[in-house]
This record gives sequence, C-alpha cells and structure tokens, in this order.
Amino acid sequence: MKKIGIALCAVCLVTSFISTAAESNKVTIAKCEGVDAETIANSIKNDYQQKRIVRWPGHREKLGQADPIIWINSKEITGNNDRWKVPMTVRGKNTDIQYNVVVDCKAGTADYQS
Repeated sequence: MKKIGIALCAVCLVTSFISTAAESNKVTIAKCEGVDAETIANSIKNDYQQKRIVRWPGHREKLGQADPIIWINSKEITGNNDRWKVPMTVRGKNTDIQYNVVVDCKAGTADYQS
C-alpha cells in the first residue's frame, strides 16, 4: 500500500513539474500581414518591453529586474508573412528566459512560449 502511495505522489510531482516547465502566454497584438522578419523582430521586442514585462510580474521577479535586455536575431526567425516563429532571449540580473514566440499575423496574436 505504501508503494502505491509513493508511486502516486511521484506521478503527481512529475506531472506538476512538466506542466510548469513550459509556460505559454497568448496575447493580442496588432495584425502584421505582409511584413518581413526584421519588422516582426522589432514588433515583438517592443511588445515585450512595453506591455508584457509590465503585466507579467512573475517574469520580472524571475529576471530580477523590470527593464531586461532583449535579443532577437532576425536571421533565426522562421515563417512567412502570415505565421512566424521568433526565438527571443530576455536577460535579467538573476537569469535569462528563452522564448519561442509564435506570431499569427492574420489573427493578431503572439504566443510567448518559455
């Protein structure tokens, strides 16, 4: 009986860890059809600096500051004028957060996946 209880606790712990390990935050952005990778990079960087870091206190706490450094290499962006995948690094005093931002220009959404 104890072994079953321990096994169930282990499964719950692993499930909890997996669900919190990858975080997704889908947000509304301006529609961006017909733009290039450089424009998408600037748009996502500005969106994060001006809106997301302000509204996501958990991210500020994790980073250790409210004005982190943001890197997006437009050469690493994949996709086309309707749907883009934008790798982004946000560096704070405490740690870095890696994001893959999936941008849907037709829908006007960005999904920040960390």
